[in-house]
Amino acid sequence: MHNMQLEVDLLKAENDRLKVAPGPSAVPGSIPGHITSTSASSSPRRSLGLSLGHAFSPSPGDADMSPMDAISAGTQKDELTLRIVVRMPPQHIIKGDLKQQEFFLGWTKVSGKVDWKMLDEAVCQVFKDYITKMDPASTLGLSTESVYGYSISHIKRVLDTEPPELPLCRRGMSSIVVTLKGLKEKCVDSLVFETLIPKPMMQHYISLLLKHRRLILSGPSGTGKTYLTNRLAEYLVERSGRDVTEGIVSTFNMHQQSCKDLQLYLSNLANQIDRETGTADVPLVILLDDLSEAGSISELVNGALTCKYHKCPYIIGTTNQPVKMTPNHGLHLSFRMLTFSNNVEPANGFLVRYLRRKLLESDTDVNANKEELLRVLDWVPKLWYHLHTFLEKHSTSDFLIGPCFFLSCPIGIEDFRTWFIDLWNNSIIPYLQEGAKDGLKVHGQKAAWEDPVEWVRDTLPWPSAQQDQSKLYHLPPPTIGPHSTVSPPEERTVKDTTPSSLDADPLMAMLLKLQEAANYIESPDRETMVDPDLQSTL
Repeated sequence: MHNMQLEVDLLKAENDRLKVAPGPSAVPGSIPGHITSTSASSSPRRSLGLSLGHAFSPSPGDADMSPMDAISAGTQKDELTLRIVVRMPPQHIIKGDLKQQEFFLGWTKVSGKVDWKMLDEAVCQVFKDYITKMDPASTLGLSTESVYGYSISHIKRVLDTEPPELPLCRRGMSSIVVTLKGLKEKCVDSLVFETLIPKPMMQHYISLLLKHRRLILSGPSGTGKTYLTNRLAEYLVERSGRDVTEGIVSTFNMHQQSCKDLQLYLSNLANQIDRETGTADVPLVILLDDLSEAGSISELVNGALTCKYHKCPYIIGTTNQPVKMTPNHGLHLSFRMLTFSNNVEPANGFLVRYLRRKLLESDTDVNANKEELLRVLDWVPKLWYHLHTFLEKHSTSDFLIGPCFFLSCPIGIEDFRTWFIDLWNNSIIPYLQEGAKDGLKVHGQKAAWEDPVEWVRDTLPWPSAQQDQSKLYHLPPPTIGPHSTVSPPEERTVKDTTPSSLDADPLMAMLLKLQEAANYIESPDRETMVDPDLQSTL
């Protein structure tokens, strides 16, 4: 019945097309099989090609119509605008882990009698344009070669293979779902696209895991370590071919659970594996989050998990502290280390890629000037680098600030202004103040004091920023005394200064503010769903 209905729909569509097909008197030069692809941009009038969403819905008087659109205007009644997205497989392997399932790439306009080859080219062009805008430094290693195929309606198309026998059915079509190369193709392109981590690095991480089965990610808070461990765990589960059960990935938060709990758990697990009873319930991956002493954890794991090595679960840990591993164990029992730093990839390029992706997927019609918005978003990584440099000079290694601090950045000039002023006064300044105090206690005065607000005030990127300069708090030089405070803006009254509770414990106030930001990002009402572990203070 389904096939018969499909045949009827195809015949109706073909009949309708023939009725509206232009005759000899049609517009000269019209191209019956024309496709216009738009990956968030084709209009020269839209700044840097970052106009998106329904801005490209076809309309007879669209001032942004490209020359090729004008050529095919004679067949506008037969033209269809399709939304192109990349869709990730719905995996709910880790409890509470919310993933972004769909990534908007752009639009393509299909007109006339389109064949599969032309549609292939249009889809690949949209993907190429998207990657060029999202990854301006071309560090991810993605290209049109990363596209495996796409689905349109119920028809699946694999590139570089014979096209489907069925013609394109245009009735009821609204979107094209792109599939990227992944595990089945022995590639990591899909994982790279999702995580925004360069392909060579992702391949290295997976290689270490498969060879050594034990990995620890070390680096400052907010560099995405927990998020990466979750994605790697998903990859390992998919690769194993095992059924996804509730306990296939086991997570230990070492800030909440003790080493004794972990030791008992691993010992019981080793006995269960050695007895080969109930092995289906044995976790494939164990995640150890927030390790405080990674070196001792290594010894604990090696001592408790005594089962056959190839039957042991994969173990992935994260820690915010530098790790010194003891070399007195066999090579096959040792953890391998990955050190994340704000100065190198993937952390130092992640923020640019993430914010540009956020812009490409947002509805930016409310912003009249896309160039101004892009300038604001590109300013955020510069701000982050400036604060990182400040903390390196005046604080300790415990007070570095990760890119995840800024992921709640809204897309929109006015919203950004409000968000940034609040973030600066209530989160960044207290954090910098506590970091400077800690640095003074540990190292003394390492460098000449420079108030970071001066650079921020001089570089505010939005129009009419002068009126906002005085709203930003100063950061006074740190004092060892217990009553150091944050300097309010010059024209603010005493009532507008920071609350006394913030003066008493600015670090706690900062942590609460970060939690609020994380909750905002996790909200399912937002257009862009982001993994909450990416925002967590690791």
